[in-house]
Amino acid sequence: MKKAPQFDESLGLEWYVTDTRPCGGAIKRTPEDFIVEEVLEGGLVVSVSGFGGIEERPGPWLWVHVVKRGVDTLKLVETLRRSLGLRRGDIGIGGIKDARAVASQIISLFGVRPEDLPKIPGVEYRAAWYADSPISPSRIVGNRFTLVIRDVDIECAAEALEALKAVPLPNYYVYQRFGTVRPVSHLLGRALVRRDPDEFLRVMFCRTFEAESPAAREARELACRGDYSAALSRMPKSLLEERRLLKALASGENLWNAVMAVPYNILKIFVEAYQAYLFNRILSLRLADGPLGVAEDDLVLEAGYPVPASRVGGGQPVLPVPGLGLVVPESRARDYLRRILGEEGLELRDFALARVGAVGSYRRAFASPAWILVDLSGGAAKLSFDMPRGSYATAVLREIVKPELPYRHGF
Repeated sequence: MKKAPQFDESLGLEWYVTDTRPCGGAIKRTPEDFIVEEVLEGGLVVSVSGFGGIEERPGPWLWVHVVKRGVDTLKLVETLRRSLGLRRGDIGIGGIKDARAVASQIISLFGVRPEDLPKIPGVEYRAAWYADSPISPSRIVGNRFTLVIRDVDIECAAEALEALKAVPLPNYYVYQRFGTVRPVSHLLGRALVRRDPDEFLRVMFCRTFEAESPAAREARELACRGDYSAALSRMPKSLLEERRLLKALASGENLWNAVMAVPYNILKIFVEAYQAYLFNRILSLRLADGPLGVAEDDLVLEAGYPVPASRVGGGQPVLPVPGLGLVVPESRARDYLRRILGEEGLELRDFALARVGAVGSYRRAFASPAWILVDLSGGAAKLSFDMPRGSYATAVLREIVKPELPYRHGF
């Protein structure tokens, strides 16, 4: 194993499992450099080029095969909701895909006909059929990724890939959960869990980063000084949550009510980012203790419940994602959880926030790719592999590129 750089460590990503040198390179030069296709139950791949095999079942739901290019999944869902006059529960997705990508997935819409589908830039509707229930994450087993790393050291990449195939891959939550230009989502979540609106504002407005636009930095500096009206007039219109918060502050709302003026779905993303950070720290402790695989005092899931690996003779080790309702049996996982919560000054009940509270869960400690293609010709690395639902392709790329500052490499 190898210690990760400071940026990664700030997100709880303390280790690489490969000892190879940084290979460099750039990802996502174009959306076509990062293709993600859902894999449904039964192994059916929702291919960019089209697929078959789903039987139409009469019902009120319209399942739509969507291929989007450079489009954020949540923004697409909101656009469809508004265009079609739907309630939030009338739209189903199996997962949130990368925005800077070509993504092929199923979206389900209640009470909608194929001819009702609106034209949206960057979005193609490849097929539509009726069903008696919505799509949901439980019907997605994973994702297939086809990725290109450009300007990479090919010899180094070959070494890193061989090393990756020899060890389990840590199932970290990686950069997408936190941001790379402004890696603060988890810090905003921490402020929410601690019920500290002053800290929320300090993180939102008093921390600026070099990769931000000058306009955004100027607006944040004004807000940090308390000039909320001037900050609102200068804040880029694309920064919706900042503008919503500033509008509430400029109107005289108290700090906590102003924070709650940010859309709840965004606040929940911040809390979930904090949960991801805590999980990463727990996983980093587990990696430091070893082994890279299951140990007797690990927890594994049996019929959905955590039990000691020694009781069932092995299995896939899991670690806790801190949150409400989490029960952790005596194990090394419980020791790690107690240590991290103690260092953060938290208890699990602190996650009981109105409308944005988050439940605890378990997540695999390791999730290695199922390799389909490795092509290292032509000065670029082209990789294709499957990952389980909820696991990140960028966890693979991170081990190859080993970036000091991920945004400079396209992460």
